[in-house]
Amino acid sequence: MKYHLAIAAIFRNENRYLEEWIEFHRMVGFDHFFLYDNDGGEEARTALAGYIADDLITLHPWTHLDGTRHDATTRFGGRDKNHMAFGHAATHHRDECDWLMKIDLDEFLVPLKGESVVPLIDGHRRDRVRGLEVPRINFGDGGHRKRPDGLVIESYTRREEKISDHKDLANTNFLTNNDYKNSAHSWGYRWFSRGKLVQRDQVRDLRVNHYYTKSLEECMERENMMSTRPKTESEFIQQNKKLNEVEDTSMLRFVPEIEKRLSKNRVLR
Repeated sequence: MKYHLAIAAIFRNENRYLEEWIEFHRMVGFDHFFLYDNDGGEEARTALAGYIADDLITLHPWTHLDGTRHDATTRFGGRDKNHMAFGHAATHHRDECDWLMKIDLDEFLVPLKGESVVPLIDGHRRDRVRGLEVPRINFGDGGHRKRPDGLVIESYTRREEKISDHKDLANTNFLTNNDYKNSAHSWGYRWFSRGKLVQRDQVRDLRVNHYYTKSLEECMERENMMSTRPKTESEFIQQNKKLNEVEDTSMLRFVPEIEKRLSKNRVLR
């Protein structure tokens, strides 16, 4: 395979978060990103140009579905432009990487043990495991009404108490084209394959931190594809009632290195 650990993600109006998210995942062991640009602006292309030149990112323009029936609030079981981007990644890139993570720009795959996800993932035999359901936990607004000046991972340190969902890390040997898999969380795998799917309660020392609402300002600016996303201040307050239960500063250990990397990027530009 050309790459070992890769991510598939689609983004829109999230340019200010791109570099932090990329540098974090590079730091913990990912070596490639298949990104689907639903933003379509020059700002995103400029920010990603260096990564593309270094073969860290494969960028796909993904605005051709805007304004179609696939570009609307996602209903249960419906297929939207996000699902279609993940299907494209499974179809066209599964032969380029060993593992492919399905994740969004507000989600960070975190090693809870050590500094890298690589040994935690490589502890699973690829001939026996078709994928990992990595536990996901939601972080709340942390009391911020306006977007804070710091990094996402240092600004939002309050979360819900218990794991509430998962995101799949797929062994690409078992991936299908995902033509009919309409999920932001799970990949579609080959039927009757011998590999097992490691359930989220069996995955050790890996977690997805989901910075779900961020501040009120950021939440109201976001394009809300899911019907469950807050769209008013009252919905935002209600959503955050259970998302700030626990103080969690475990991501702060990564902040100095991320800031160093971002500072270097600015100098190079």
